[in-house]
Amino acid sequence: MEREPTGTVRSVPGAADTWAPGGRGYEQPGSDAAIEAFFAGDPTTTPASTLAAGELTTATRGTARYEARKVRRLVRHIEPWSVLKISLIFFFCIWIILLVAGSILWRVADSSGMIDNIEKFVKEIFALKSFSFDAKRIFRVYAVGGLVSVVAATGFTVLLSVLFNLISDLTGGVRITVIEEETARRVRRG
Repeated sequence: MEREPTGTVRSVPGAADTWAPGGRGYEQPGSDAAIEAFFAGDPTTTPASTLAAGELTTATRGTARYEARKVRRLVRHIEPWSVLKISLIFFFCIWIILLVAGSILWRVADSSGMIDNIEKFVKEIFALKSFSFDAKRIFRVYAVGGLVSVVAATGFTVLLSVLFNLISDLTGGVRITVIEEETARRVRRG
């Protein structure tokens, strides 16, 4: 991920009261001077500040104050190898879950007599002499079909990541906005 430049900073009316309580004026959000100016104010009387882009916001959780800022990011490239690994593991887990759920549902239906009822219904409706489900064969086809689906879905996901990379080269990527919270570091009080 690359950080997008925030551009030029203009003077904002009333920003000196919010951003720099000491009256030193408006500084670039996130710069050392702006952070020092923010910390110089009295935290009990200074309201939580929120500015347009790249701001520093203080939030109070209980008695501790933590800082957070809005950051714009640019996603330009997704590594197909990492997409392959993640999607293979994801679809394999889905396959295992569906395989276990299918076998559990089959056993519940078999023990409740539902399978026998369905076999009798099919035998009567089509006027067959005998009809029965082969559970081992159904499970085998279900398992192999699931594995084929895992490989196909993984290949399709990797193909989509390559397609995203090609389109991203033409359009410049996808811009996203994230709020970074610094929960490990407390804000110094006045």
